[in-house]
Amino acid sequence: MRAAKLKASKEKQAETKRKNEEKSKQKAAQWIESQAQNITYLGKEISKGLNLKESNQALLEKKQLPYFENINVLAAKMELTLSQIRFLAFHRKVSTICHYNYFSIPKKSGGTRLISAPKKQLKKVQNWILNEILYKITPQNVVHGFVPKRSIKTNAEAHLKQAVVINLDLKDFFPSISYKRVKGMFCKLGYSEQISTVFALLCTQAEVDKINVDGQIFYAQKGDRFLPQGSPASPAITTLICHKMDLRLKGLAQKFGFSYTRYADDLTFSAPIADEKNSNLLLCFIKKIVESEDFTLHPDKTHVMRNGAQKKVTGIIVNEKPNIDRDTIRKFRALLHQIEQTGWAGKKWGNSENIVSSITGYANFISMVNPEKGKIFKDKIKELLAKFPHKEEKDDNETVFRVKTYEKGTEKPAPPIKKGDKAGNEWWDVFEK
Repeated sequence: MRAAKLKASKEKQAETKRKNEEKSKQKAAQWIESQAQNITYLGKEISKGLNLKESNQALLEKKQLPYFENINVLAAKMELTLSQIRFLAFHRKVSTICHYNYFSIPKKSGGTRLISAPKKQLKKVQNWILNEILYKITPQNVVHGFVPKRSIKTNAEAHLKQAVVINLDLKDFFPSISYKRVKGMFCKLGYSEQISTVFALLCTQAEVDKINVDGQIFYAQKGDRFLPQGSPASPAITTLICHKMDLRLKGLAQKFGFSYTRYADDLTFSAPIADEKNSNLLLCFIKKIVESEDFTLHPDKTHVMRNGAQKKVTGIIVNEKPNIDRDTIRKFRALLHQIEQTGWAGKKWGNSENIVSSITGYANFISMVNPEKGKIFKDKIKELLAKFPHKEEKDDNETVFRVKTYEKGTEKPAPPIKKGDKAGNEWWDVFEK
């Protein structure tokens, strides 16, 4: 009897084990199938709303935005698989993968600005979001930054011939826009929690530390996700997030007899009558509105310009007509003359180490304000490049357009990295951005 019971027990255990293995296989197959058909998890703390899949079709149609029945339809429109979306959007505290190239560029006011340039695949997705969704919403007429057919010139022209001009600056503009705010923006447009989560993850990133552990590179997240400066979608997202603030500041300006425009993080107010008491009251209310919208005014970048002083808006003089500072033009002309006499060595314009890039950029700026004068300078730069062919060396920021390398074991320069070279593709992605 004991032997029979032991045999029956073993047979039952074997049957139970077989059934459990079968259940495990079925669960694994169901998981694989569900992953191919849906996105249910994209990382800790941000996956809660992925099961909420219903978008507000009526609201999207009212805003003339595309409606996606489900995540699969979205993936097809983006010409991606769900696996590719999961790969680009997945949120990890520590990862061996990073979808951005990081480098710094000098600020005009000193210091450096961190640029997070998306790599090729993510950049393509962000451009799709920009063109298929964000650009379909017409921004307010007070917004001039990163808007088609608007520029720093149109922003400045709104403040011509005014008695008083007030310039203010929002501190840490892009980093102050968190993942939650970006997700909330897409939800308000009418998209489901699931699609809004995916969009927000694709358009934000966290600051990371690059760590080498036994030859293996890891990227450790520091802090929360925010809007990266370098993504093609970031400026348009800021425009939508600032929509309410712009309406409030526009209404405030009208109440005090001022005009208002915004170019990215630069706020400008102007009025035909210079009333100091009125201006001080306006500044007080501006600060309250900005802080209530979760932004901060830069304490060192508030400038009040009245009659008798040179008035500038986004770098353009607005006293009578759009113009550029004469002293700066004179210095620029002198620099080009020096280059013509002695070449590029030791020459610098602004904070950039790339002399050709910096003077070309400034000539383009002049051309935008004054096309005739700008053409003269641009032609002059072409003459200088023909006379003194210019080659840039690689620097710490990797922002130059040519990398000088050497063939192994020799002092002979190797051919420069070119677009299309296997080894140079990733570097070129950084350069093109």
